[in-house]
Amino acid sequence: MRMRCEKGFTLIELIVVIAILGVLIGISAPTLFGYLNAGDAVKCRSNIEQLAKLGLKYGSDIGHRNLLPTSGMDDDEDTPEIDESEGWWVMLAQELDSTVLPTSKKGPMKVATIFHCPGDRRSTVEDGMLMKATTKTISYVSWSDGSEDPGNPHSQIRTVGKKHLDNLPWLSDGEPVKRKSVVDFASFRKMVMPVLERHSNAIMVAYASGVVQQYEVDNDGGQDARELFDKINQEKLIPMQSKGKGR
Repeated sequence: MRMRCEKGFTLIELIVVIAILGVLIGISAPTLFGYLNAGDAVKCRSNIEQLAKLGLKYGSDIGHRNLLPTSGMDDDEDTPEIDESEGWWVMLAQELDSTVLPTSKKGPMKVATIFHCPGDRRSTVEDGMLMKATTKTISYVSWSDGSEDPGNPHSQIRTVGKKHLDNLPWLSDGEPVKRKSVVDFASFRKMVMPVLERHSNAIMVAYASGVVQQYEVDNDGGQDARELFDKINQEKLIPMQSKGKGR
């Protein structure tokens, strides 16, 4: 009887194979992650475009006032069950009719997942499902120029009679803070700059006109926070204290 001899891999051969696989993974990983980030960016842009439309709808629905909501807008005493000052999402969720529970007074508010960027890893959100509206699930921040209430730098944006709305940022990628909007460079650095990794150093910005723009950031770090802030906000935000005193 002839015996069949089966030969396995030697230790050296296994090490060589593992090394080759490691090299291949190292080469392909950036491309793979790039594709994943690109998909996140497309979905994020779609989200913020929908939110921009809801913002314009909100402005038209309240008639002659034509305002865009912010985080820090004045609370409406006629709606005690809702705290409008918590965040702009409170008002837009109502425009979308996606609110399940209004506020913490009656339980956590829930909103559609268009308020969440898939590149935001701070929380896990199942696409297409309603999610609890918290500062960790909401992926976008409001900007304000204090035009509705000079005494409140975080007040709504008044769009009637405003010029150059294309240069007036209203929503962008960010990590929101309740009752706070991006009103100056310090708040921009705190609320927006930490999220650049979501889309391979790019952020989405929706302007008061409804236009959405994606801004690419120098991967080598050549573009600092101030340069990006000035680029987004081409008509630089006037310091709110000075603006209020001037009126």
